[in-house]
Amino acid sequence: MSIKITIGITCYNAEATIVQAIESACMQDYADFEIVVVDDCSQDNSVSLVKEAIKDKTNILLVCHKENKGYPSALNSIIENAQGDYIAFFDDDDMSRSDRLSEQLVRIQAYGRLHRTDFIFCYTNRNILLVGETIPSGKAFAIGRTFPEPHGLDVADFLLWHSGASGFVWGMFGSCTLMAPRSAFLKVGPFDPDFRRCAEWDLAVRAAFMGAHFISVDQPLVCQRKTPTRDKAGKIPLKYAMMLRKKHKNYLDAKGVYAASLMIARARYFGGKHRMVWSRFYHFLACCLAPRTIGYETACRVLRRVTRLQVLKKFYG
Repeated sequence: MSIKITIGITCYNAEATIVQAIESACMQDYADFEIVVVDDCSQDNSVSLVKEAIKDKTNILLVCHKENKGYPSALNSIIENAQGDYIAFFDDDDMSRSDRLSEQLVRIQAYGRLHRTDFIFCYTNRNILLVGETIPSGKAFAIGRTFPEPHGLDVADFLLWHSGASGFVWGMFGSCTLMAPRSAFLKVGPFDPDFRRCAEWDLAVRAAFMGAHFISVDQPLVCQRKTPTRDKAGKIPLKYAMMLRKKHKNYLDAKGVYAASLMIARARYFGGKHRMVWSRFYHFLACCLAPRTIGYETACRVLRRVTRLQVLKKFYG
């Protein structure tokens, strides 16, 4: 019996890229797939363009939200309307290689047979295309792209507070590359609509609590456009990173790392902004707050880095 895959595409004010995203989905070399496009109440011409693009296609469903509910709710609508055995998410401004579905399915099935599980979330490496670029200038490497792939509580720790337990291959998550059995999404439950950002991290944390496995295809099967949006501006990413930890406070408290986890969130935020003095300062605080798990020696090493950066900044601006 053929395995059917649902390609889910979320759309919001994406009139410049949504048709190309649909074309990318339609060009998959895997035979048995359907496409579910969920428009989250776009205010531009996206819906009209989608309707025109799919008018002669019988395997594409368009679902329109009557109000803007946010990205996680759009993902939930995809899951609710999916008829496939597997679901793969495509972003409205990204392009996927034509063999993405087939490569991810092979990876999931091979791993599942080896470990006797279908509770698997599979990602891929991706090329990064910055605004104004026509050729990708960077690459993001995904979690579990080679052996040994992480699973269970170690993944929750990686996302919430730790840099990653030794012995596993760590890397990026990213819903724009995610494919998993439909049963895996149903087992974990819906994306939390309160998380306009970090919803996929929250889902991964909850899945990790239940013992899920996290793997990837070690190829750049997706070209991700890095487009600026309101939900990425200012301190909004930090807001949701802190909210993620507060949601899972009981777990972090039980490990004695809740306060340290909040500092790690700040360290990662400032690191992403290339403000390394602040990043290492908060990392130092995290080490001090959880010396048994992060370590006193690590705290001293981080503090020395902060001190050196401060000296360099003083003399060289």
